This record gives sequence, C-alpha cells and structure tokens, in this order.
Amino acid sequence: MIRVHLTGEQRQDLRLRARHEVGRVSERIHFVLLSGRGYSPPKIADLLFGYCETIVQEWLKRYLAKGRRAVRRTPQWASSQADAGG
Repeated sequence: MIRVHLTGEQRQDLRLRARHEVGRVSERIHFVLLSGRGYSPPKIADLLFGYCETIVQEWLKRYLAKGRRAVRRTPQWASSQADAGG
C-alpha cells in the first residue's frame, strides 16, 4: 500500500495550497493529505467521487517521487485516460 508520511509543516503547507488551488490540483493535494492521515488509496477514491484507486495511487507515487510540484502537472498517462474517456 502506498502511504505518504507528512510532517506538520508539510501538512500545513499543503492545506494552504489546497485552499488556493482549484479543481483537480486541489483534489490531488487532498489525495496526499488524506494519505498522510492514514487513508488507503481505495478509501481516498471512495471519499473523493469520480476517482479510481489506480489514479489515486499514481498521484501519490508522483508526490513521493517529486514533491508538491508534481501535483500541479498533468502527466501523459492522465491526459491519455481523459482523452479515452477514462
């Protein structure tokens, strides 16, 4: 299971960013925040309607690999899925 561990400072920074961002970027930040609170990717997907576990996992992996800037960019795999309707 993928899980993000956040420091208090990271959590506070992400909360602030989530309030200033809109749409999908804000939702991706919430993926990270919920993971930091111990929620599993399937539970996060269930809480945030319209997402599947795989998408949540991919964004958490990106965050773990590249940090907070990663949630602002749309990777090629996400663009392809959106174009395909999935």
